[in-house]
Amino acid sequence: MNIVSFDGDIAPIPDLEIDGIRRLVESDLQYDPCPLIREGMMVEVVHGPLKGVVGRLARKGSHARLVLAVDLIGQAVSVDVDAADVRAY
Repeated sequence: MNIVSFDGDIAPIPDLEIDGIRRLVESDLQYDPCPLIREGMMVEVVHGPLKGVVGRLARKGSHARLVLAVDLIGQAVSVDVDAADVRAY
């Protein structure tokens, strides 16, 4: 058990969010926990052939579009990866 806090101040979690998660966990639906990542964030691939590669998340959905850039030469490539295979960097 942990207490959620920001800069040492206890942060209340809205009942609506807790109730939603509780309903999902108690249901028969299949679910997977997923990291809270947003488009534009730097992410690292943690599984698969690109494991260890860092790039910018261009799109998030069931598949994430990862942009790998070489800033010095002003070039980039993008690839779709499984969204579960990336984490915030």
